[in-house]
Amino acid sequence: MQLIRALQVHGSADCLFDDKSVESGIATLAEEVAQDNSDNFPLVLCVMNGGLYLTGQLLRYWHFPLTVDYVHATRYRLTTLGKDVLWKAYPQNEIQDRHVLIIDDIFDQGYTLEEVRSYCLKHGASSCRSIFLIRKTHQRKKAEIQPDYVGLECGDVYVYGAGMDLNSHFRNLSSIYAIAEKVV
Repeated sequence: MQLIRALQVHGSADCLFDDKSVESGIATLAEEVAQDNSDNFPLVLCVMNGGLYLTGQLLRYWHFPLTVDYVHATRYRLTTLGKDVLWKAYPQNEIQDRHVLIIDDIFDQGYTLEEVRSYCLKHGASSCRSIFLIRKTHQRKKAEIQPDYVGLECGDVYVYGAGMDLNSHFRNLSSIYAIAEKVV
């Protein structure tokens, strides 16, 4: 039943960024990050599950030494609201004295980034930079943090595709779609 509803919503959603726009944003991100970090032997931390798509796409462009790892930290827990971050998995690689690149799908309020960055710095990271495919612009309360690299910008709409989900569906889409509100 949930899949049928998701298909109905997807059928009426607006394409906010087509696959060419998403790919262009990712290519620009990859180049900017490489220019700033290719000599740092970075530890790339993919924030699961949303960061998986962007991490995979960025890795296609990077031809410098790096280590790939992941964290699973979420504040949504299958909902659209929440401030407290739940850790499901911590990095397996040593963070001490590493230049860390945190990769996630969307910067909304920044609480997950704030938590992951704080964890990395507490564990001795030399530096900690963040990469997001998309940033929402809105007036809602946010954490006192901003991403270092952003590929695309959107208003305060519910988006999915390119790593972001609609009720756990459609992370695999190469375009980004918008709907007026989250569908349960």
